[in-house]
Amino acid sequence: MSESSCDSISNSMMMTCFCGGMASCCTSRTPLNPGRRFYRCSKPKIENCGFWSWEDSSSGNSSIEVNLLKSKLEVATLKMENLRESLNAIKIERDNLKKKMENLESLNYFKVKKSRNLEAKVSKVNMLCILSFTVLVVFVIAIFK
Repeated sequence: MSESSCDSISNSMMMTCFCGGMASCCTSRTPLNPGRRFYRCSKPKIENCGFWSWEDSSSGNSSIEVNLLKSKLEVATLKMENLRESLNAIKIERDNLKKKMENLESLNYFKVKKSRNLEAKVSKVNMLCILSFTVLVVFVIAIFK
C-alpha cells in the first residue's frame, strides 16, 4: 500500500526543489496525516535532492499542531503526576507492611522460643515421670521380696 500519491503538476502553488526542478505535489495516505498535501523532489529516489515540505507548513496548521501537542503534554503530565501519587501511596503501604512483617517476625521468634522452652519442660516432666515410675516399681519389688 502506497503512503502517498503524487501529481506531476499541481493546481495549487508551484514549488522549486533544491536541485532547481519542479517539486511534485503529493497527498499523504498515512494514518497520522491522511489527505495532507506535501511537496518532494520529482526525480527518482537515487537522483533526487532530498527536498520535502508540507504544503500547509506555513499556514496556521502549525499552531494547531503545537496546541495539540501542548494538550497532549498536559494530559501526559497529569497522568505522570497521578502515577507519582500512586507510587508514593504504594511506597507508604510497602513501608507499613515491612513494619508489620518485622513485628510478626519478632512475635514469631518469641513464640518459637516459648514453644521450645515448653518442649524442654515437657521433656523434663516425662523424664521425672519415668524416673518416678521406675522408683515405684523398684519399691514395690523390694516390698514383695
